[in-house]
Amino acid sequence: MDTISVAIADDHPLVASGISNLLRANPRFVIHAMYNSGTELLEGLVKKQPDVLLLDMHFPDTTGNELMRVIAVEYQNLKVLVISSIDNIYDIKDMIQNGCCGYVLKSATLEVLTEAIETVYKGEQFLEPAIKEQLLQSVLNNSPKVTDYKLTQREQTILELLSHGKTNNEMAAELFLSHRTIENHRLSLYQKLGVRNSAELIRTALQQGLLK
Repeated sequence: MDTISVAIADDHPLVASGISNLLRANPRFVIHAMYNSGTELLEGLVKKQPDVLLLDMHFPDTTGNELMRVIAVEYQNLKVLVISSIDNIYDIKDMIQNGCCGYVLKSATLEVLTEAIETVYKGEQFLEPAIKEQLLQSVLNNSPKVTDYKLTQREQTILELLSHGKTNNEMAAELFLSHRTIENHRLSLYQKLGVRNSAELIRTALQQGLLK
C-alpha cells in the first residue's frame, strides 16, 4: 500500500498533536512534519514538500489566506486541505479561489478527515457537506436583507472601532481580547453584512444604519 505523507500546520500544539496521533493510527498516512507558525511552514516547504498539507486559517504571524497565495505560486503541485474552526464563507471562497483542494471543519469526524485527505491526494476537491451548504446559501442569498443583520454587542463595538480606523492590534488592546478573537469577530461581520473587506463593511454599515 502506498503511503501519503501529511504535514500539519496549526499554531495550537495540542490540536496538531491530536490530529497527528489520529492519523498515525492509519498505516496509510505518514506524518511528514508539524509547523506552529507561517514562518516555520514556509521554511519547511523549501526543504521538502509533503503529499498533503493540512492548513489552519490563523497563525500568530500570518493567515491561511496569505500562506495559500504563496503556496499557490511556489508549490503548485502541493495538495492543501484546510482544516479550521473558521467557517466564514468569504475565507472559504478565497481559499478555494487561491488553489486549496479542500476545506474541512475541526468539528469533522476522523472518517471525514480521512476521506478528505484521500480525495485531495488524488487531485480531486473535497468540501464537507456543511461547507457545501454554506456555499450554496451564499449563492442563493447573495444580497442579505437588513432584517438579517443581527449583530452581537461585541460585533457592534468592533464595527464602531473599525469605523474609527482602529487596527486589530489596537482593538485587541482596548478590549482586552486576543488578536485571533478580534479577527474572528471581524470575519463574522463580513459574513453577516455580505462584504469582502473593511471598506465595504463600513460603507454597508452606514447605508443600513448600523453606524451613526
